[in-house]
Amino acid sequence: MLLTMDTSPEPPSPAHSLLVAFYFGDKPADGSNPAVIDAGLHPLAGGPRYENWWYRGDVTHRSVGDIRVAECDDHAFVTLQWPDAPGARFREASYEAYRSLLEAIGTTRHRQLVRIWNYFPHINEGSGDAEKYRQFSIGRAEAFDEIGMDQAGIPAGTATGCADNGPFSIVALVSRNAFRAVENPRQVSAYEYPRQYGPKSPKFSRGGTLAGDDHHLYLISGTAAVVGHESAHPYETEPQIGETLENLKHIGGVLSAGAAELPRFELDNECVLRVYLRSVDDYELVRSRLSDELGAAVVAGDNLVFLHADICRRELMVEIDGTRCY
Repeated sequence: MLLTMDTSPEPPSPAHSLLVAFYFGDKPADGSNPAVIDAGLHPLAGGPRYENWWYRGDVTHRSVGDIRVAECDDHAFVTLQWPDAPGARFREASYEAYRSLLEAIGTTRHRQLVRIWNYFPHINEGSGDAEKYRQFSIGRAEAFDEIGMDQAGIPAGTATGCADNGPFSIVALVSRNAFRAVENPRQVSAYEYPRQYGPKSPKFSRGGTLAGDDHHLYLISGTAAVVGHESAHPYETEPQIGETLENLKHIGGVLSAGAAELPRFELDNECVLRVYLRSVDDYELVRSRLSDELGAAVVAGDNLVFLHADICRRELMVEIDGTRCY
């Protein structure tokens, strides 16, 4: 497995097949390539970017109804993209989407749910329990409860907003290999959040590790300035960057402790990182702070992209997720 961030989904060598490419651009992606996923996420600098997942071996692409499946020997990506639904029925839409996604996963050779990316417009629309993200969390939890998912099986995850005209996108990575989920000792596990965050807590782990036959993945969930279960420094971007990086440091330490045979996880220029910003006006500030904290080579490198996206809590201004492959 090889991960690259590039301006096109061109293979690095004839031996590599494209399993999936996440497209980030202001204009719609070319729909002719079944591996390309356009979730309506716009980069804050530069032209279109592709986060490419390459596999050394054969990859097949097919559909299960309106759900796309990309499959290789080790893993599969299962992608659902539906028209957005109004907040009043987003619980139902989320439940139906996850049930359909899980049924499509059942047609693959892979049963281990590893990582899910969720993107949909107007994520903070509505108030209290009627907020769209809370309704999404209820629908997702109901689908997971139906299949008897316990805490040990909860995948890593990200859920952010996307462009106003974007689709409701769910992209799931599944595998035949064992996945080890991890939690951050600095944070309450999301699936154990108290009632104040909604009738059903969000069902995702903070990250995890996945071992393939010839590669190993470190997976970081969407990470923001949540300490314990509370949002630190509400609406203040600069201190939230520091808290987010501190959380990433702790998650990286737990990941590394469970994979002693591999190099320690670091936020370096080998990581493929997505930085989600609520406000476009914060781009220069966040870029400068990350350059100071992670190093100019990481921020200026090809493997980091800044994306315009609302965060799941309206008081949070920045979120970061990523993947590293060994």
